[in-house]
This record gives sequence, structure tokens and C-alpha cells, in this order.
Amino acid sequence: MSEQPPEDDLGPQIGPPTIDEVVGYIGAELNASRDQIVGAYRAEKSHQRSVCRVPADDLEWPDALRESLCRRVAANLAVRKLPLGVQSTVSDAGAAVMRVGGRDAEVRRLEGPHRKRVKA
Repeated sequence: MSEQPPEDDLGPQIGPPTIDEVVGYIGAELNASRDQIVGAYRAEKSHQRSVCRVPADDLEWPDALRESLCRRVAANLAVRKLPLGVQSTVSDAGAAVMRVGGRDAEVRRLEGPHRKRVKA
């Protein structure tokens, strides 16, 4: 006999995640002010709408788009601490420079089915 996963008792999620939901998603590790989070949220929501087919704010939003918007905001805030977009590490074995930010693979996966297609 197979065990069934618990039923989703949250019901449909109407609209994008709220600022409070994004704050809860980010947690304290990014140490960002509410004003910084609101600014990043507005910018990322606008960008998401420009590249994805996003429902109106008063309609049901797919969980994937809600999750990807939270991730977009978190990535935006994390990269702000690295104004040049690079992180370097120096050790006895050598030095490494990594480019950070840019395209989050999880955001690409979550938004993939909702991406706007460019017609040639």
C-alpha cells in the first residue's frame, strides 16, 4: 500500500507573494532593510512581468512564479553587496575569481513554462 502525500490545505494563491512573504522567504541572513526589500521586489516583479506571461495581481498565480519572484528578490539583494559582480578568493593554493549574480538556474527552471516566446 503506497502512502499518499498530505493534501495541500493552502488552496490557490491569489496574486504575487506579498512583501511579508518575501521577507519571510529571505529571512535574516541577507540583513536587508524593508525599504531595500521593497525596492528589489518592485524591480524584480517588473522584470519578471517583462519576460514571463504573468497573471494579473488579482488572479491565481502559479506556485512556480511566486517562488521565482522570491528567489529573484533574494538574488538581487545578495548581489548588491558585490558592486562589481565578482567575488574573489585567495588561498595558499592560488586565487580564484567568480562572477556572481546574473541568471539563477532555479529561476530559469521555474519560469521556463511561463516565458514569453519571441516570434521571428
